Order: sequence, then C-alpha cells, then structure tokens
Amino acid sequence: MDKDELLEFLQNQEESPVLPKGLPINGKQKHWIGGLLSGLQLQVAAMGGFSDSAGKPITIVYGTQTGNSEAMAEEAANFAKKHGMAPKVMDMGDIELSEFAQTERILVVTSTYGEGEMPDNAQVIWEEISADDAPKFDNTFFSVLALGDTSYDEFCEAGIQWDTRLAALGATRVADRVDCDVDYEDPAMAWIETVMPIITEKGSQETVSVEGDKAKPAKPKFDKKNPLEAELLTKRVLSGEKSSKEIVHFEFSLGESGETYLAGDALNIIPENRPDLIQEILDLFDNKPGEEIMKRLRCELEIRTPSKELIELVGNKTEDPEMRRLIENNDKVAFEDFMWGLDSYQLIKSYGTGNITFYDFLNTCKPISPRAYSISSSIKKHNGEVHLTIGSVRYKKEDRQQNGVVSTFLADLAKVGDTVKCYFSPNKQFKIPEDGNHPIIMVGPGTGIAPFRAFLEEREANEDKGDNWLLFGDRNKAHDYIYQDEIEAMQESGLLTKLDLAFSRDQDRKIYVQDKMIESGKEMFEWLERGGYFFICGDAYRMAKDVDVALHQVIQKHGNMSEDDAVNYVNKLKKEKRYVRDVY
Repeated sequence: MDKDELLEFLQNQEESPVLPKGLPINGKQKHWIGGLLSGLQLQVAAMGGFSDSAGKPITIVYGTQTGNSEAMAEEAANFAKKHGMAPKVMDMGDIELSEFAQTERILVVTSTYGEGEMPDNAQVIWEEISADDAPKFDNTFFSVLALGDTSYDEFCEAGIQWDTRLAALGATRVADRVDCDVDYEDPAMAWIETVMPIITEKGSQETVSVEGDKAKPAKPKFDKKNPLEAELLTKRVLSGEKSSKEIVHFEFSLGESGETYLAGDALNIIPENRPDLIQEILDLFDNKPGEEIMKRLRCELEIRTPSKELIELVGNKTEDPEMRRLIENNDKVAFEDFMWGLDSYQLIKSYGTGNITFYDFLNTCKPISPRAYSISSSIKKHNGEVHLTIGSVRYKKEDRQQNGVVSTFLADLAKVGDTVKCYFSPNKQFKIPEDGNHPIIMVGPGTGIAPFRAFLEEREANEDKGDNWLLFGDRNKAHDYIYQDEIEAMQESGLLTKLDLAFSRDQDRKIYVQDKMIESGKEMFEWLERGGYFFICGDAYRMAKDVDVALHQVIQKHGNMSEDDAVNYVNKLKKEKRYVRDVY
C-alpha cells in the first residue's frame, strides 16, 4: 500500500487510527509508525476527511446585515472541525447573555451597519452586554473578526466595540482583531487560520460530542470571483416623466444555471465603469495606457469614488488654500461637507493636478465593489428569472453631473440582450414566516417596496392564509406610485389585506409612512399581538429610524405600556425574528 492508498484508507475511517495491542514490533518501530499515522491524520483532516466524535467546544457568534458575517462564521466552524474542535455557530440575536458569559472560547464575526452601528441582529445583545451590570467574562478566551468598508469613517466600529468590551469584562484576547475592507475573504481566512490553533490550546482541554452537521444549502456555484452572467431581458422605467427621480425595473434570465433564490434574498451586481469617466481621467493625466490597464479601469477598479488613500495623497500634496486650511484645522465635519459628492476626477483636477501621477492614482484605487439589491420577484411566479427595482443615482456637484456606479451602469450602459455579471446573497433574517398563517406588516416606501413585491408573490404562490399589510409612499402619487397596477390588483384579489399610502407632496402637510402607522396604531398593535411580523425596507438614515420611533409609540400607546416596557416588547420581537429590517 503506497502513501496515496493509505490516505484514501484513512479518509474512509470514522475514527482516528490506533495501533492494536500485541503487534510484534519494538518500541522504536511503534513510535515511528505512530508518528507516520499522526502525520497522515493531519493531512486527512486538512482534506476534510474523518473527524473524531468529540472535540473541544468553541462558540462562533455573528452579527450580520447582509449575510457576509454568517458565511465567514460558517467557514470558521468548518476549519474548527478540522482542528479537533466542536464548533457552535450562533446568530447574535439568539444569545442568552448569562450563558454566553460562561463560554470558554468565543470567536466574534461582525459587520458594521450605517455609521458605526451594530447590525440589526446584534443590537439587543449589545445593549445587554454594554450595561453596567453585565456579567464578567473572566474565564473566556476570544478574538474578533470585523467586516467593514473603509469608505465609511466608522470603519469596522462594531468589531472594535466588541473587541474592547469583551476585554473590559475580563476576557482574554488570544489574537489581535482583524479589520477587513470590502474584499474581506482572504484576510478573513488568514485570521481563521491564525486564531484557530491558538484558541484550541487555551482553556480546558475537555471535549464534548460534536453535533452532526445540519442540512445546509450547498456552497453557491456562483460568487464574486466566479459570477453568473445573466441576460438582461427587460428594462422598464417605473417612475413618471415628471418624477424627481428615476426608478427602473429590471428582469434577468437565470438561463441554464440552475440558480435559485428566496424572497428576501439579494442579487449582487458587478458593474463596469462609465467610458466617459475613464476618458476624463485619462485626459487629466494625458495618458494612453495599454489594453491591460484599460481592462482594469473598465472592470476592476473603483475610479469614481475617491478612496481614503487618494484623499490623503491629494491632501498631502495640494496647494489649494481652502483644502489645506480644512486639513490643518482637523475639522472632520467641515471636511466631510467639503468632500461630499466629489468624485476622483474632480478631486484631482481641482486640488491635485500636477502633483499626482497616473500611477499614483491607480495605486490608491480600491477594487470595484458589487452592489447588493433586494430582489423584487418570487421565483415561484417568475420561473428562471430574477427582478430588481433600482433607483438611479444622479445628482450635480459644482455643475458636474454625477452618476452612481452600479445603478447607472444598469440604467444607461446595459442593454436588453446583454449579459450582466451577478451572484446571489441569501438573507436568512429577512424572510416571510414559515407558518403562512401569521400576518405580516411591510413598510417600504420608494424602492423599499422591492422585497415586498417578492413577499406578496411568494405568499400567493404558497397559498398562505395570513393577512398582508403594505405601507408604501413617495413624493407624488401621479409620478411616483410604482407598481400601481400590480398593487391594486393584489388588493382586489384579496392578497393585500390592507394598504396604506403616504405621498408626502400631495397636500400641504407632508405625510410619511410613519404617520400612517400612528393613524392605524390600534390595528397595528392587534396584528402584532396575533403573532404578526414587522418588516422595513429602504432608507436607513431617516425613514427606518422614524418608523422605529413610530413603532415604539404605537406599542406604548395601544399596549398601555411604559416607555421601558415598549422597548422590551420591541426587543422581544427582534429576538423572535418578528421585527426585521433590510435597510441601506
């Protein structure tokens, strides 16, 4: 039997190999054979072969808004099993703090939402662990993986806060926190490979039974590195000609890919840069690059939004007195106002020309980022298709037209019949209830209606009996009532039990979806008491916060509760996954 045959034999064994007693070999030979088997066993583990039925326990918790942190937590769990551990992966929304504080080994994987906030599923446990009376973690060993985006000032803030708080509560950090930018996969895997052998040796060496793998969805066939090329079937502007915005409906074919999705999932679009912007930048530097550089400019690099590295480079070299004054004064708010809306071309042309070379610029560019959009269709109704509902980002800065990279790539550059690179992201949090008898309340103004179109189509296909309530709005009914025919047809058929519309500019007093919530507060609380689910999709910075305030007010008033009791009621909804948001 050669080495490869022995490896194959070992892979088929359910337990670690041991030498039987009574072998006619001496101690030196036994030691040599034992060493050989141990070495081969490590190779088998690395190949994903047998695993022992017991391992040292480790808990891997994730805080996620879009599913990336959950995916990395699962990767860490797979790696842990190969290192003789018994991993337990937990949604932060499922953590009981008293039990968590007794956990010996903890890995935290978390993204940051908005401007330095915890992702939705981490907010309740974070409130608890941040309290003055939070329990100590004196017997805990931990490390933190933080996912973020350097284009935000509060880069990886949620991970930083977890790292700081666990240490303050007495936990022992076994490896430094790793902060990942949008291209997180490689540094995240490096963190996993570094931290796992270290944390394995910490704490008690007692083992527990390894739980059998639960049925998990197969690893996606398509991802950022290997995207699906989906044909664009339909492109239709939904908003009226006199609307202040442009909202476009897109339909893509999944072809023979075999890909599928659930209502609530997202589709990531990988864009190309606008040819006119590429040419402007080349003209700025009077540069005529070769084919390879042109490909990078078109498909691989983020050339519109200036990276922090480019801003620092221009700031260090600029001779512009206003920019120099802002930098020297270290006035963060004033500098953010100054930078708002500037693209890389404007920044270099106005403040850095002559001091920055073309290759200086290239070296500061980040990889072009996919954009995740909430899917607006159910595959049960639109077999082999996926639909998106996207607002085109267009505005002016200093008389220069600015265009969102991904939204206007689809609206302006992609033609019907073209293929677009994309891949799916599951959103396990944002799903219709498995029990179709539960009522659902959906708050989605503007493009926030996208996943709720999918929800309603899926509820209809499932023949769910639960009531459906949609709160939708925008500026003007005449120009901004997207999917009006479909919504009215759903109402007439009885699929849509209740519809509240809020068009803010159609009367003297501006009316928003949160105002409609207050008006129907008694009924809304009754729906929640019947086991209703409450969903929000759309703007994170104003709408979602205002809706959250209104929800607390509704519960406090119609539940006859104190302010604290209303907070506890909402936190219970979050724990039960009955208050879920898809906000951006």
